[in-house]
Amino acid sequence: MIDYDEVEINRFTRTFTDPDMEAGYLEDRWEKNKRFIRTVVIAGHFLFYPIIIDDVNQLGPGVSNVPVTYFIPFILSFPITWMLILREDLLKEHYSNYFTFVNMAFMLNGAYYYNLDHSATFPPGVIVVPLTILLFFMLYPINFLNSLLLVVTSSTGFLIYLSNIDLIENSQIFYVYGMPFAYGGFVKWSNENNRRLDYWKNVELNLLSIKAESASKAKSEFLANMSHELRTPLNAIIGYSEMLIEEAEDDELDNYVQDLSKVHSSGEHLLSLINEILDLSKIEAGKMEMYIEEFDFNLHLDQIEATAKPLIEKNHNKFVIDKPNDIKNLTNDQTKLRQILFNMLSNAAKFTKDGVVTLAVSNYGDKIRFAVSDTGIGMNPEQLGKVFEEFTQAESSTSKNYGGTGLGLPISKKIAEMMGGIMEVESEEGKGTTFSITIPVVVSEVKK
Repeated sequence: MIDYDEVEINRFTRTFTDPDMEAGYLEDRWEKNKRFIRTVVIAGHFLFYPIIIDDVNQLGPGVSNVPVTYFIPFILSFPITWMLILREDLLKEHYSNYFTFVNMAFMLNGAYYYNLDHSATFPPGVIVVPLTILLFFMLYPINFLNSLLLVVTSSTGFLIYLSNIDLIENSQIFYVYGMPFAYGGFVKWSNENNRRLDYWKNVELNLLSIKAESASKAKSEFLANMSHELRTPLNAIIGYSEMLIEEAEDDELDNYVQDLSKVHSSGEHLLSLINEILDLSKIEAGKMEMYIEEFDFNLHLDQIEATAKPLIEKNHNKFVIDKPNDIKNLTNDQTKLRQILFNMLSNAAKFTKDGVVTLAVSNYGDKIRFAVSDTGIGMNPEQLGKVFEEFTQAESSTSKNYGGTGLGLPISKKIAEMMGGIMEVESEEGKGTTFSITIPVVVSEVKK
């Protein structure tokens, strides 16, 4: 149920009660329909020429027999029409009133002066019907009140004509007025209402979108700027806990070592979570920087193996690396590349037990592909669909059973795209998963 008080649309005139909202709506209508409006003005203007000629033939042989007053509406309308055709600013401001009063004048003028002539090309009845259709069953560019005025005028003009030629009785007057109101008036009223509601909804959605975007940007910028403030005390806690562990071990205080190790482990875990959130915020705020340099490919892979192997073997998994021999160097941000590969490897290690984790590297000339495959629990199609969504695990129990924030893979995907590459996933439930990135061998431009 639409709350009309909320959207502030007048129940009777179908206009916004807020002047700024009404002005915005009219501006929106003009921008969408200005070509149509100008076309209607030009087409309608040239249509009057054959109508005038036909009227002259109906009113009597020769122009001299036509009352001079008949030509007054046409004489007045011509310069006004051409002014609107040539001046878009004037057309924008006055088109609604122009359509209303010019059509009213011509309809009443023609209806008053018409004589019965069965040979007439444009008798009034033939004009009124398409005019009504144009007003109410097409996109006619005037508001509801102007349309209502034209309905009254069109019906009155037709009624005058029918009365003059004795083709209507008093009992039929209701139908002449009733039909245009019943069809045209209702349709126009309804259309105008729906257009304004649609416009109001679009305005509200745009405002909400702008607010959400501003809030998200402010959040991202805040977290990105807080990077140093958040990491510094955590690094201090981790550093001091390491020192205290060493002193406790030297003093053989085993109970303290165990407790301090928990402090150190918790600090490391918290730091990794904060790092992921800050990385995501930096990417969203456009502040993620990449340091492109040339580095040794094999040395880089050895470092990744040394870091990831203990984590993979923790769950009794076998770690296999399959790499080509023809790649010597890469040009990239080796820290960010290491972060992506370690995320993929740690993800595989987490969801695989007593299985195999494989890092396969393929050379495609100017591109290189890193694929991490495992023989773990795998994912179904529904889980695959949201694997790259931020703060989302494959299923609700995943975070509880395996831990994690659900940010590692989304961040890896965004960084891979910044490198000019793509990240893909293939999986089958119960048979394992393969995450891969394909990136340039030489990254020359960072994409934001």
